[in-house]
Amino acid sequence: MQSEMPADQILDQMHHAILAADFAALGQLTPQLETALATMNMPGNSTDLNTLQRKAERNSACLLAAGRGVRSALRRLAEVQGAGAGLITYDGSGKRADHATTGQMARRY
Repeated sequence: MQSEMPADQILDQMHHAILAADFAALGQLTPQLETALATMNMPGNSTDLNTLQRKAERNSACLLAAGRGVRSALRRLAEVQGAGAGLITYDGSGKRADHATTGQMARRY
């Protein structure tokens, strides 16, 4: 384990890990952050606390965006995989009708 580091530096390292999609590093940094926050002198300087809050909010926004990206990729992958299963249409009342295809999909060249 690394030597004790200030919470703001750990939050910066977490931000770099998020941007690099290094989620294993996030798992290692989380206990360090918890320890740093638990051993922090309270009440701290309001500027220091504002800095920590700003960095934590930045990391939260990045994690939310990463989650949206992963969910979007999973939806797209399901669409691509579903396209090979056949044609899906809807009738005038909105009822779904699946048209299974057999064999390989036709390819345009």
